[in-house]
Amino acid sequence: MSENHLPDATYVDVEEEVESAPLMTEPSQADDHEVKNIVRTESKKLIRKFGGVDGVMRVLRTDRENGISGDPNDIEYRMKRFGSNDSNPYTKIYLVKDFHRCAVKAIRDPLIVILLMYTIVCICFGIKKHGVIGVWPERETHLLSIVSVVIFSAVTNLWPIEQNYVFSAAKNQVYSPQVDVVRNGVWVKIPVSEVVVGDIVYLKPGDQVPADGLCIDGHSLHLEDLTSDHLTKGSGVEAKSLRTNSARRVEVGEENPFLLAGNMVTAGYARIVVTAVEKSITEENGQPQHPQQQQQPPSQATWMTRRHVRELENLAYIIGRCGKAFAVLTFVCFLVRFCTQANDQESTNRDDKEADFVEFFIAVVGMMGTSAVIALTSSLEGLVLAVKSTLAYSMRSLLHQQVLIKRPSLCHRVASVDTICFNKIGTLTIDSLEVKEFWVGLNDIEEAPTDLIAPSVLELLHQAIGLNITQPRSSSTFATPLSPTERAIFDWATRELKMDKESLREGCTVLKIEPFNPVKKCSGVLISKKNDNTFHVHWKGAPDLILQRCSHYYGTGGKSIMFDRNTREMVKLTTKRMAEKGLRCIAFAHRKTSIEEHFNFNSARQQLTLIGLVGFDNLVRNEIATVVKDCQRAGINLKLVTGDSVLTAAALASRCGLLQQQPGDVVEGKQFRRFTTEERLEKVDRIRVLAGATPSDKSLLVQTLKEKGRVVAYVGGSVSDAQAIKEANVGLCFGPASEGRAEILKACSDIVIKDKKFLLVLEILKWGRGFYDSIQTYTQFLLTATSVDLVIDSAMTIFPNGFSFYHPVVEVSAQASVASGKLAIPVFQLLWVKFILGLVATLSVLIKQPSDDLMSEPPRDINEPLMTKNMLRNIIAQALYQIVVLLAIHFGGNSLLNLSYNEKTTLIFNTYVLCQVFMLMNAKLYDRKNIFQEMHSMKWFWGIIGFIIFLQVIMVEFWKSFAGTARLDSRQWGICFLIAAASTPISWLLR
Repeated sequence: MSENHLPDATYVDVEEEVESAPLMTEPSQADDHEVKNIVRTESKKLIRKFGGVDGVMRVLRTDRENGISGDPNDIEYRMKRFGSNDSNPYTKIYLVKDFHRCAVKAIRDPLIVILLMYTIVCICFGIKKHGVIGVWPERETHLLSIVSVVIFSAVTNLWPIEQNYVFSAAKNQVYSPQVDVVRNGVWVKIPVSEVVVGDIVYLKPGDQVPADGLCIDGHSLHLEDLTSDHLTKGSGVEAKSLRTNSARRVEVGEENPFLLAGNMVTAGYARIVVTAVEKSITEENGQPQHPQQQQQPPSQATWMTRRHVRELENLAYIIGRCGKAFAVLTFVCFLVRFCTQANDQESTNRDDKEADFVEFFIAVVGMMGTSAVIALTSSLEGLVLAVKSTLAYSMRSLLHQQVLIKRPSLCHRVASVDTICFNKIGTLTIDSLEVKEFWVGLNDIEEAPTDLIAPSVLELLHQAIGLNITQPRSSSTFATPLSPTERAIFDWATRELKMDKESLREGCTVLKIEPFNPVKKCSGVLISKKNDNTFHVHWKGAPDLILQRCSHYYGTGGKSIMFDRNTREMVKLTTKRMAEKGLRCIAFAHRKTSIEEHFNFNSARQQLTLIGLVGFDNLVRNEIATVVKDCQRAGINLKLVTGDSVLTAAALASRCGLLQQQPGDVVEGKQFRRFTTEERLEKVDRIRVLAGATPSDKSLLVQTLKEKGRVVAYVGGSVSDAQAIKEANVGLCFGPASEGRAEILKACSDIVIKDKKFLLVLEILKWGRGFYDSIQTYTQFLLTATSVDLVIDSAMTIFPNGFSFYHPVVEVSAQASVASGKLAIPVFQLLWVKFILGLVATLSVLIKQPSDDLMSEPPRDINEPLMTKNMLRNIIAQALYQIVVLLAIHFGGNSLLNLSYNEKTTLIFNTYVLCQVFMLMNAKLYDRKNIFQEMHSMKWFWGIIGFIIFLQVIMVEFWKSFAGTARLDSRQWGICFLIAAASTPISWLLR
């Protein structure tokens, strides 16, 4: 926690008047229960019972000025007594328990059950016939293979769950919302999850109310009531209600001191005392707190859009049905063949019915086992694993770049973004603003302003700048405000105008604050001077708005001069000239008033006296020109949306290279509102700059673009962008922890970028496109490999000797296989193929940085199906090639290559695996002109390819008995590599 000393301005208490009541200095369990329920029940009776808000603070052993002590023992005591504010604490899940759950799920798979039953039956009958020592060498391979399949399946299902928890922990650590609290007399900034009961919290516009509390004092506090669909807080701000419900505006004050956790501060300032945190709230409501109940693994639907989930489910369903059909066909063929051959053979012991039954039973079990193996090859478990793995990797990689994607299913829309609307704040411009021009009256003050300006005018400027913001009082010193604009004005006034912060604090009392309003484009403060008890109102904001409210202006000598037509035009020309330079102009005005007017907009904003004008230079970020060019190359349309004047916005856009100097490039917000729906739809694509935009104008722009069929990303930089962010297909914001106003934007946004770098927006789009590209890549690879595997395994099982149903010379005939309990397909080979198609292929294809070439292509059509025509063409062509070649080896291997049965099956198995190795390379860059493009930088990929080939050689040459293979000579290895490598030119021809 870093200290954040905040300004000390005098507050006017809004504490509710209460009847005197006995103070409860000794807290009890009953007191705790009542304190927790004060806010939820909105019970003023309970407040009176405790003796007012101060009485509640005494029960909680806290102080309005100094807060709680904040030492570790005090924090631990409060968390134990009242609970934690972390609604979803990250706790390391029990690995063994979760692995056991995933393993049980894998064992319950019907195919695994059949294989396990087959192995157990064979072991039982084998022990009777050959003894324990005789049967074990034959069955240990089956048992180890089945156990390996179960373990692999369990790890496959466990890994994405673990990744989700790890990602959640990292997200909570980096992106926990923060609030200002006072502890031991010092204001500090802490995560919301660390707030405890008794904390004194300072709230400002954009903050989330961290916990239930009572208002101590404040100014014009307004909240968005989001409690109808309570926010998930503590670990992060999830804006479900912001997107689904219309928020109810609540004004907090003397009559309503209650603040509910999760609400957002939209205006005003306040200090509150926390009375209940998340754990105590949920316990009072009877909600479950068990970690396993809170940390349920995400469903498949949360990892992808529903449409893509349905596509994947349909693919898995079709392949699964085909696999089951081939399995049934295999079983029927086996059964017919077995019965036919059994009838043809003369039995030497017809009276031994038990032996006949055992032989028949083992044969049937062998048939079922072989059929189960074939059906198992059609499983598309790897496809779901690929989706989850890609998302987990992409999201964690972006998190390392300080980018948080709050909803995984968003990646599909990110890949389709074709329009980016953005505010200049934090995007185009840097936060460090620089004052370029300063005018008092009609005079341009260039140097030594304190020597040229009358003390009375200088004092008014100090008040307008130093007191137009407010922070909680404490023993700490005055600090600069959080807003970049206010910070720039504050620093400049302190440095150039010799503003004395201490004298302002001691000489004035802030009575009321009117926070900046993006619609009215101004803010104000009502103060009283202690030395003469006079009341003054100060306004600052857009010069066109302030100027029309002014009837006089101050000269440098301190005299108030009435505006005439010429002088008013001179001031307007000054502001226009500033705007043409790209300067942001702020006007300051003042009026001596009475407390009775109390900020009446119809009176206190009339007959003002202009104090001065300040022009800020919008310093453009160095990378913006490059970003604009990259977006144009990627087919993305950029639109600047700002509240600045048309001239200022146009000048800024020109410096960034946004304008194309065509009619309709720059449109003012009020003009855009006046367009008819048809006119807006016609002109919206041509708009490059929307100037003078109110929050409703920004939302209207996004809505119009969506109606036009555009996929819109909105990058927000201020609270006024919140509604537009909610409207956009993809909402982004910059959320540095130092800016409290960012919290409401984080709540509305789908993606939060911690560092204010527009380049990261392009990086997000590139990762989105890369994710979509990777899923299509792996889908193409897996469907090709699965189709080939299914057809070849079925053909080799049904026709083990070619087209002849029975050949007594062949070593392993169908009858011998099933009758002796041997599977036609070795289980270890099945495991190895699943390993390649599953984890290894996922890692090699997906775990990579997205290519920069992705940003040279237009955005994907959001309605484009996952399975495109090009993918289907590639799958059919590659699958047909492999099937034809492998079947040719199977049916003609004996005669053409003079192979034994074991050599033939090994050659087919070896060729199939090597084909998938080359398919990994082809599928990895299936839509690229050069298959080996960027391969030199993919060390992980080449490492995995080498690992597969190395283990394949070991399996064929050294693990013959375990893997069910036979050794191949150099000529046969050359044939395997030649056939596999031929898939590369085929892929090139398809392009």
